[in-house]
Amino acid sequence: MQTFINVLALSSFLVSATAVGSGVYIYTNKDALIEEVKEQVMEAILPGALTGGLSGALVPNPTQLLPNPSETLPTTPQYTSVPALPLSPF
Repeated sequence: MQTFINVLALSSFLVSATAVGSGVYIYTNKDALIEEVKEQVMEAILPGALTGGLSGALVPNPTQLLPNPSETLPTTPQYTSVPALPLSPF
């Protein structure tokens, strides 16, 4: 039984040491890690912007944003009567 408890204590120590070591590593390298993440985000948002300007368009095909004239627009329901709203004396 004591062997089992020793194994649990050792594994608990290893998990705690790993957590503390990871925390120390992140704390000491936080500036470099933040800059790396910023570069990755900027590269994902604006591909090629960090390596010499915008090499490609932000929208691959701008005409895809415009509606096709042959498509019919959805119709809005036509209301026959609108209920009268009470007028406020104020």
